[in-house]
Amino acid sequence: MNNFKRIANHPAIKIGYFVVLVAAAAYYLYRWQDRLPELVQQVQPGWLLAALGVTLVAALVYSLIQYTIYRTLGAAVSYTTTFRIIAISQLGKYLPGKVMFVGNYYLLSREAGIGNLQVGTSFVISQALWMLTASLCALPVLTLLDPVLRYAAVLAPVGLLLLIHPRFLAWLLQLGRRLVGQSRGAAVQLPEGLETSFYLRVAFLYLINWALAGFGVWFCLRAINPLGSDILPLAVASVSLGTVVGLLALFAPVGLGIREGLGALILAPAIGADVALLGLMLLRGITVLVDLSLAVAGMAFRPQRHGF
Repeated sequence: MNNFKRIANHPAIKIGYFVVLVAAAAYYLYRWQDRLPELVQQVQPGWLLAALGVTLVAALVYSLIQYTIYRTLGAAVSYTTTFRIIAISQLGKYLPGKVMFVGNYYLLSREAGIGNLQVGTSFVISQALWMLTASLCALPVLTLLDPVLRYAAVLAPVGLLLLIHPRFLAWLLQLGRRLVGQSRGAAVQLPEGLETSFYLRVAFLYLINWALAGFGVWFCLRAINPLGSDILPLAVASVSLGTVVGLLALFAPVGLGIREGLGALILAPAIGADVALLGLMLLRGITVLVDLSLAVAGMAFRPQRHGF
C-alpha cells in the first residue's frame, strides 16, 4: 500500500496525468469545434443556479450525515462544528494522494474534543456506507461498464458490509492502533449505538445525498439541452460511481477528469458525448465554488461541543 501511495504521489505521475488531461481536453475541443460554440451559447443560467442550489444542499446533508454518526458514537459535538470539520477537510481532496483530507478530518475532529476511537470509527463507517450506497446507485448502468468495474460494483457492497460489521470493525481499529504504535492496552471496545437501525438511517441519508448530486448533474445537462426525467437514474449513477472512482484514484486531485470521463461514458449513449462532457464540466465548476465557499464559512466557525 505504501509503495502504491509513493507511486501515486510521484511528480512524474502527477505531471503525466495533467498532460493527459490537457491533451484530452484539446482533442475534444478540436473534435467538437463546430458544435461546442453552439452548446455554450444555449446554456441557460437558471438551470445552473438550480444545480448550484442542489449541490449546496447536498453538501449540508453530507455534514448532517457526519453529525449523525458522531452523535450516535457519543461525541459531544454540534452540527456547526461538524460542518466546519467536513468543509475544511474537503479541501484536502484537491491535493493528489488525498492525505490532507484524512489528516484534516482527524486533526479538526480532535480539536473539537472527539476521541481517537470515535474519529476512527466514524471515518470507517462513513466512507464504507458512502461507497456502499454509491455502488447501489450504479446498479442501473452495470451493463455499460467495463467488466472490471462491473464486478467491483457488484462485489463492493458485500465487502463494505463486512467492513462495518462490529467484530471486523473492532479488529480493523485495533490494527490501526498498532500501526500508529499504540499496540499496548486493552482491546478496542466499540461505542454503543452501532445497531442495524443506525446503519440503515445513515445509508438512507447517503441515498438522499446521491439523489441530490444526481439532480445537480441533471440540472447542468438540462441547462444545455432539454432532457426528460428518464435521464435522472443515469445522472445519479454517473456522479456516484464517478465520484467514488475519482477519490480512489490517488493521483487525481478531487477526481479531476475521472468523474467527468466516467460520467460521460455512462451518459453519452443517451444524450451524446458532447452534451454529457460539457454538463459534467459545468458541474465541476459549481462543485469547486461550493467547496471553496463552505470551507471559508467553516473557517469562520469556532468549535463547539454541545447543541445542534
